[in-house]
Amino acid sequence: MSKSYFSTGVSALFEMSTSDADRILPPHLQPIEVRPQRSILSVTAFHFRESEVGPYAELLLSVVVPPVVGSWERHPKAGFYPFLAATSGVESRRHLAHTLRIPTDPRDIDAQFIERRDRIEVRVRAEGQPVVDVTVTQHEWHPTTHLLQSHMIDGDLRLKADVQISGHYTMHEQERGRLRLYPHPMTSALTIDEVSTYPFREHWLKEGFELFHPVETL
Repeated sequence: MSKSYFSTGVSALFEMSTSDADRILPPHLQPIEVRPQRSILSVTAFHFRESEVGPYAELLLSVVVPPVVGSWERHPKAGFYPFLAATSGVESRRHLAHTLRIPTDPRDIDAQFIERRDRIEVRVRAEGQPVVDVTVTQHEWHPTTHLLQSHMIDGDLRLKADVQISGHYTMHEQERGRLRLYPHPMTSALTIDEVSTYPFREHWLKEGFELFHPVETL
């Protein structure tokens, strides 16, 4: 298992083009649609203060897919296919690529987590160029544990891993957050004009941990 402790994190869900989702996903996975031809893009950013490879910042872009039943008694709330991970250091990228089998971009990112009274803005840059700005807003705070599922591929292998995220957590569907994607190699898989600029669900997390269970072959 791989356990990392975060000081803060955000995760927001946005509508995206199903044609993009179909192109990004491997053949054995299908996107979840919120309405005809509109699938779900997950934009996630964490500041990990402690991990196997030290502190680092992470940006993760994923397509939301149906989860499959695992060995846990609890069913995962959602499945994700992360098609891009970007981090602030070489060791964290190596960890994601080799241990967790998540594809990574070779560039270092600079991620600023700017917390205000009722919202947090994350600004991600790489080599001085903007990649993404994402803002999520506050609702009621609760200590929470969520079980999610990550899907990966390695050659012809179909892989998945359960992911437990625990911490102080606020979530709502009031559509008050914002997203700006910039033309950049990290966003090249997306038709930017087809991604909504506000989330239909937004999450803000503080002082918790992410537990990545062993990768399994489907």
